[in-house]
Amino acid sequence: MCQQCGDQNHVEKKLTRRDMLKYMGAWGITAGASTLVSGLAGAAGLDRLDEITKSGAVKSGKVKQLTFLQTTDIHGQLLTHPELFVDNGQIKWRNTGGMSRIATVFNQVKRENPGRTMAIDTGDCFEHSGTVTLSKGEAMVPIMNKVGYDLALPGNWEVEYGPQRMVYLMNKYNFPVVCSNMYWGEDGAVDGPDIFPPFYVKEMAGVRIGFIGHNDPFTKIRQHPSYHEGIQFRQPVDATAKLVEILKTEYKCDLVIMLAHLGLAQQVHLAKQPQTAGVDFLLGGDTHERTYEPIVGGNMPVVEPGSFGSFVGRLDVFVEDGKLKDYNYKLIVVDEHKYKEDHEVKKVVERERAPYASIIDRKLGESKDYLYRYSVLETPMDNLITDAIADAASVDIGISNGYRYGAPISPGPITVDHLYCMLPPATNLKRGIATGKQIWDWLEVELENVFATDATKRNGGWLIRLSGMELVVTLGNTKGSRVQSIKVRGQDIQLDKEYTVAGSEREGEPMHVIWRLKNLKNVERMAITNYDAIEMFLQKHPVVDYKIEGRVVATDAQGLVFSDVPGTNYRFR
Repeated sequence: MCQQCGDQNHVEKKLTRRDMLKYMGAWGITAGASTLVSGLAGAAGLDRLDEITKSGAVKSGKVKQLTFLQTTDIHGQLLTHPELFVDNGQIKWRNTGGMSRIATVFNQVKRENPGRTMAIDTGDCFEHSGTVTLSKGEAMVPIMNKVGYDLALPGNWEVEYGPQRMVYLMNKYNFPVVCSNMYWGEDGAVDGPDIFPPFYVKEMAGVRIGFIGHNDPFTKIRQHPSYHEGIQFRQPVDATAKLVEILKTEYKCDLVIMLAHLGLAQQVHLAKQPQTAGVDFLLGGDTHERTYEPIVGGNMPVVEPGSFGSFVGRLDVFVEDGKLKDYNYKLIVVDEHKYKEDHEVKKVVERERAPYASIIDRKLGESKDYLYRYSVLETPMDNLITDAIADAASVDIGISNGYRYGAPISPGPITVDHLYCMLPPATNLKRGIATGKQIWDWLEVELENVFATDATKRNGGWLIRLSGMELVVTLGNTKGSRVQSIKVRGQDIQLDKEYTVAGSEREGEPMHVIWRLKNLKNVERMAITNYDAIEMFLQKHPVVDYKIEGRVVATDAQGLVFSDVPGTNYRFR
């Protein structure tokens, strides 16, 4: 009997310390790989759910229906907010999300399929809003517990407050956390003790499901060095086959589901590797992509349900005699007009937000238009940030990271809360001097990080953000040949000329580096932070009106460039 819900047919298998020690030793075993169950519905991911559930086999109980709900990349967005959609090349806006509305979705589906529904989050949860950042993630814990999650995976940003804080917070969840490839160890350590259990097993309606979870090993490159001291990562492809064998042979699992926070391109790549045979589904995260239909063509269907709590992915699987017979996937838009707020969750959100409201609700300025990210090459939100940095530091070029997170901001007030949504905790500005050649070579590397044809080499967010520069690129060119021209303050860049550059500091990074631009001269740490810079800029310009300005133009793309995944028909919308 399950201790949480009391269902006789719902059994949880938790790992004991003995299990952990036993299977830590199993990493050296040569593992066979199971084959993917045939007969999946997944070709178009059509919403045939009503048709399937009304079939005689399902109604009689011969075929078991199990439901998995997924969120990812919530990034601390507690409230309903504007969300960007692309319809026939045009941007449309709808108000979506909010933890209280997610709870309504969860409760509705759990009533439809009681005792056979799991709610899962696949990472980047407790960062990047004023409430969660000022509480160092603590405010998110009671909210997640109240919403009704059943399982979680850490994402690359879960290390933002340091590894010990990550473990402390996730241990306060009243549901399990799984991660198969994070371990304790100093740089150079080839292995070490797992930070979280490497797998989790749950039984519902007589069907046993094994879960494995992989966080992004590029976290060591992407995040501030101080965030992840003492943490190392195994490569997901190296760990998967052994875990599948353990789950299939030792735990007799009927299904294996991979939770992943690797980014959609890397997840599609992983699904095609022979070591992942035996995994039935991959529930992904990290790149904020929206798979309205599963991506198929590898060992398992791959899905990713957007970001900021604007979407919930719903996967229904149908199992007969321990064999997967069919499935249906739907991406649910958490629209404010369709899903009312759950009052109990709303109370918890208001309670957790209250201690910080006077700080985060302070108005800094006003925007005439939406401030948003999503566009790969340039965004209105980052144009504001980089202009503020360049102005505060009095430099030729202002730069900021190509962050993916940051829910859109409506026309109207820009508040302190929005600063926390746009950027990590405040850090000091650094400024230094680089030659034109250094800048050109650096931009080639940044473009490769975003547009590498080899998915395993895409190791960051979107393109670096720029102020004071105009860049023309050809995205389809090979590594090192994408940059076509650069202008600095309206003049063609001169490779032997020196330019002043500023950006925010990444804690733990060498002094000569600003956002991966290395070996700068005369680098100084300024007394003001990136948050100070934006506030000072908005004092000078209390009403801003940012749009896409053509700071980065691609010769082989028209209009806004949104993300895609090579080798698939996926397009952001």
